[in-house]
Amino acid sequence: MGEVAIGREMAALPDLATAGLYGVVVFLLALGFLVIFVETVPPRRLIAVLLGSFLVAVVPAGMGETGIAFLALGVGAALIANHAFEWLTTR
Repeated sequence: MGEVAIGREMAALPDLATAGLYGVVVFLLALGFLVIFVETVPPRRLIAVLLGSFLVAVVPAGMGETGIAFLALGVGAALIANHAFEWLTTR
């Protein structure tokens, strides 16, 4: 008898395609919130939040929770997209 799968821990979002779609949804929700309610994010705060988002993504990815890492990266990507949108529309 080989190893039995019972008792092994399973990832919170085991399907990476579904986790990627959840990441896109988090990205769009965060971007919509930023565009509608937040006028501008100061560059220092933006860098701090991006670094925090990256660290929040690295920790679960290191533990094997890549799906949860996609959610954190979605928030960071929304911040970058909001900054780019702001920069392009105010020039």
